[in-house]
Amino acid sequence: GVTLAGTLTARNSAIAVSGNWANTGTFTAGGSTVTFDAAAGTQTLNSGASSFYNLTHSGAGTLQLVANNLDLTGAFANSAGTFDAFALANTVTGLATLSGGTYSASTAAQTFNGGLTISGGTLTGASGAVDVNGSLVLSSGVLTAPSGAFTVSGNWSKTGGTFTPGTNNV
Repeated sequence: GVTLAGTLTARNSAIAVSGNWANTGTFTAGGSTVTFDAAAGTQTLNSGASSFYNLTHSGAGTLQLVANNLDLTGAFANSAGTFDAFALANTVTGLATLSGGTYSASTAAQTFNGGLTISGGTLTGASGAVDVNGSLVLSSGVLTAPSGAFTVSGNWSKTGGTFTPGTNNV
């Protein structure tokens, strides 16, 4: 795991993490990609209020946010396992892609400023808002709408998969 109490400047690095990420210092992401790849169990991610650039969850286990909201200035990808927002907000500036696994939204807002592509896996909305500021593409997998606000400001394209509406408007 990564326990950061000082300063880490990643520049354009590729960082693989199979344990927890606990930040009480300063993480400067640069153009880096941080990949969480634990094969089992739960990895926790405390960003320490530092932004990440690209974040990939490719492990079969669970990646769970703790203590701080997550802010990505680049892209987000989940290809396996479960990403658990755990009552915290997640804001992605670039494209968010769910090609496998499960994205468990939370009671806090999940904001996808670069759009959302679901090409496998499951995104399960909760009582928090899901805000897609770009196109939403559902080609396979499952998208379950939240009971909170669900907004899409770009195109909506469903060529496959399953969309389960909630009780709210899209």
